[in-house]
Formats: sequence, structure tokens, C-alpha cells
Amino acid sequence: MIKQARVVPLETPDNSSDSDNESENEEGKDIQVEFEARSPEGEDYQGIKRLLQQLFLRSQVVDCSRVTDTILAQRGIGSVIKQSLPDEVEQQQDGNEETNEVYAISTVLNLADKTKESVIGLRRFLLDQTAKGNDRQVLKYVTDLLSGRIGFLVNERFINIPAQITVPLLETLVLEMRKARDRNLPYDFEYYIIICKLYKPKNLAGAASNEACLFTNPEEELFVGESELCIDYDVSAETSLDASSNWTEGVEMT
Repeated sequence: MIKQARVVPLETPDNSSDSDNESENEEGKDIQVEFEARSPEGEDYQGIKRLLQQLFLRSQVVDCSRVTDTILAQRGIGSVIKQSLPDEVEQQQDGNEETNEVYAISTVLNLADKTKESVIGLRRFLLDQTAKGNDRQVLKYVTDLLSGRIGFLVNERFINIPAQITVPLLETLVLEMRKARDRNLPYDFEYYIIICKLYKPKNLAGAASNEACLFTNPEEELFVGESELCIDYDVSAETSLDASSNWTEGVEMT
């Protein structure tokens, strides 16, 4: 099913080596790129997996391939963002990995469905990260949550895709879950868990560090503000972040 296409202006740096005059003429211009929100399809497998790998990095517990399969198996739930091309161009470039690039994904997974290996891996990952905090009360709280109706929210995209694209994606996801519940499908959640990526300055501690942190996806700061529980864990050792940097890459699980 093809969903409504939306136009989002993107500012891209000038990487050309043309003359200074041409650079001056191009400076300050926006490149209008039309994106389509579509239901995930088989051709989106590699793109979805790549976005999930941004989220779980080098985790040996979460199998991004299995999670991708689960996302693709969900009919009528979730959206991917792809570049919109005219039909004739799309046919000519069919199978071209570059034209099939997935720029963003918004979906939800039912963490209560323990019949799926992908979900078992996600549950184990969440409990493992919680246990690292050495707080028994928090671990019990998360364990109890996972015994109820809880969804794992995926809100992932390329870093140069603007945050405003998230609004129609999440609105669509809410509507899709409502329709799924009307068909008695298991998308009636009491709670949601989302992993939010952020950077914290190394030279600040406590509240000052929290106030100065930068979210990779800015809108997720709103999720954190409304959450009942946040669990921080450091992933700088799993990324390519320069060790001499003044920033630490971390994650908040909310």
C-alpha cells in the first residue's frame, strides 16, 4: 500500500568543485526532495536492517536480521521513508540499491510476543541493559513491565533527515494501531519502550551534563520528558566516536 507522499526541504552542503561564481549562485538554496511514506516491503530489507544497526550497534543479543523480518511481516503497521521517483524512473532503476534507500522508519513491535526469536532478543537486551545499573527495584520494575502489554517503538532515521518528518509518521502509526485493535490484533499497549540516542559532555557531571546533552533525534527529548523511567547506558566504546572528543555517546532507554 502506498501512503501519501510529502515534500520535505533539505539543505545539503555544496560538495562540488565548480567555480566560485557557481558556488555563490547555489549558496543558500534549498534542494526540494520529495519523500514517500510507504508500508515496509521486501525490497526495504537492507535499508531497515541498516537503520536498526544504528540503534543496536555491536549488540550480540539483538539480531537485526530477525527484527527486520518481524517488521516486514507486520502488515499494515509502520512506515518507511523513501525518495519519491516518477513511475518511469522507478521502473528503470528497479533493484538499484541507491534508489531503494530507506531514509527513516517508524514502527512498533509487540514485546509480549515471546514466540518470536527477534522479540526474545529484544527483551533480553532490555533486561541486560537494565541489570547493568545494579538497581534491583528498577530491574523488577522493567521485568514487570515486560510481563504486560508493552510495545517497542522504533523511531530511526538518517541524521540529515529533518525532525519534522517524524510527526506524520507517528500520527500514521497511531492510526494504524487503532485500526489493528479494531481487528483484535495485539497492538493495545499500556506502555512503550524507546531507545533514544544522545551525546553528553565528558567534562560535566550530574544535572549539568543532562542539561547540556544533545539528542540525535531532537523530538525524542519530549519522549524522555514524559516518561516514567529513564535508564542511561554508555555506548561510546561501540561507536567510531573519537576518544579525544569532549562528548560521550550514550543512550536513554525510556
